[in-house]
Amino acid sequence: MAVLLAFLGLGGCGFQPLYGDRDQTGANQAAGSTISDMAYVAVAPISDRVGQLVRNRLLERLHPRGKADRIVFRLTVSLDESQEGLAFEQDDSATRYNLNLRAHFQLFDVRDGTTLMSGTTRSIAAYNVVLSDYANLISQRDARNRAALAVADGIESRVAVYFSRRRN
Repeated sequence: MAVLLAFLGLGGCGFQPLYGDRDQTGANQAAGSTISDMAYVAVAPISDRVGQLVRNRLLERLHPRGKADRIVFRLTVSLDESQEGLAFEQDDSATRYNLNLRAHFQLFDVRDGTTLMSGTTRSIAAYNVVLSDYANLISQRDARNRAALAVADGIESRVAVYFSRRRN
């Protein structure tokens, strides 16, 4: 019973789905969605392999229904990667690392060049170092992939919130 009352209470609190259609008139007429707004965003190329991973994930998340024919917004991203040792042996060799990936992003309106939003997001992915060089290479690559996907998801969430607030 309490769960049912909680769901009924959400109806009048102004809660709106981030990715769903908006109903501005109260008559079930779709007024667009965050997903349709994000189709107008072009993602600028990002250098390096990690940049390619971030860009590809952004394209997947921003354009789930395909990119619009006309580009209105441009998203630029710059990445900064660093590593720090966490666990050390007695001979000071590191056995665990944190891979830090920080992304600074800006969303521009291409019609007049104004910056609509900017921000920073980051991700930390840990990996172990063992005696096998191949295992270390694969472990580091996996940490990079996880960090790149997390950073892209963070950027996409912030862009989605921007478009959601912009429509209200």
